[in-house]
Amino acid sequence: MRTLILSGCVLAAALLLANPAPAADNGPVTVVFVQPETFTDVRDRQFASPPDRNPNLSGLQRYLETRGKRYLAGGQHLKIEFTDIDLAGDHRAQTNFELADVRLVTSLYPPRLEFNYSLTDASGATLKSGTVKLRDLAFDSSSTGTASGPLRYEQRMLDKWLRQEIRGQ
Repeated sequence: MRTLILSGCVLAAALLLANPAPAADNGPVTVVFVQPETFTDVRDRQFASPPDRNPNLSGLQRYLETRGKRYLAGGQHLKIEFTDIDLAGDHRAQTNFELADVRLVTSLYPPRLEFNYSLTDASGATLKSGTVKLRDLAFDSSSTGTASGPLRYEQRMLDKWLRQEIRGQ
């Protein structure tokens, strides 16, 4: 009989290969960004962050994964595939170089979200699907309630859409 001696790292890798972790469950809402490098404007500062480290993309994803659950019946699944995003405001560094990483939010730059979605039931049958183009031209003249944060205008648009299109389906 031979004795096999493995170092800690090799042993850990061998155990992981022998007992793979179960696939992660993303929950009832899945958010995908289709070619985010081509989106109109999701920058968090004047110079773009890579999509996998962009706080605006991860913020929208977390928000939808958390908030979207409220509008789904048991067993339903909502998949949203963003095809373009233009956040409220813009970076206007030419006005003052010291403000290079500040987003100027004015009515000139309304938020716009474009995505495809599909709502399925527990058996995987499609209940509803489509292409959505949301834009809020009056985003700066209506109250956001107690909402604050850099994505409050986009979140308000998504909440309204979820209430109107997904709730009770």
